[in-house]
Amino acid sequence: MTLPLWLQVASLLVTVALAVSAGRSARKAQAAEHEAARLRALEERVAERKYALYQPFLKSLGDTLTPSRKEQAVKGQEDAMADFQSFVTVWGSDEVVEKFYRFRVASAASPPSLVIMRLMSDFLLAVRRDIAWPSTELDGMHMIAMRINDIDEQPDMQRALTMPLDELFAWQEWTPNFEIRNIGEPTAKGRGSRA
Repeated sequence: MTLPLWLQVASLLVTVALAVSAGRSARKAQAAEHEAARLRALEERVAERKYALYQPFLKSLGDTLTPSRKEQAVKGQEDAMADFQSFVTVWGSDEVVEKFYRFRVASAASPPSLVIMRLMSDFLLAVRRDIAWPSTELDGMHMIAMRINDIDEQPDMQRALTMPLDELFAWQEWTPNFEIRNIGEPTAKGRGSRA
């Protein structure tokens, strides 16, 4: 039994329409794949540039926490910091710039050691998010504790690295010399001069 001519033509038109639609979908999928690959390559180039920016300063910072390297690191810290702060304002994420600002400004005011260690860990965590792991679930303990041999014997350090920042300042009876700002969080103003 043969189908009527009009039904054969209609069937042929539907088949052609489906083939054209499938071709368009395939081209769109291919274009999307190419765009995704282009974006991945761009992200990798930016990450490489950021790594090159962060690496010398992070090495210097890490060396200050390593007893055998501390003396030499302290000598080069000023240059490393000056170079870093010249570029971080352009290449760093908002969070990195904010956390570096806190660390840098507080360092000049000689805060308690638990405060400066916490500000350093916050900065390192922001760098981690910026370079490679935006959704990291680590905290300050992961950033600093591996460098402290007897961290198990320092409950105050453990507490300082994990408690809310404003509580740390109150506990240490230290008033920040910077404004506490976090994207998506309420703003609280520290009492003291802005540097």
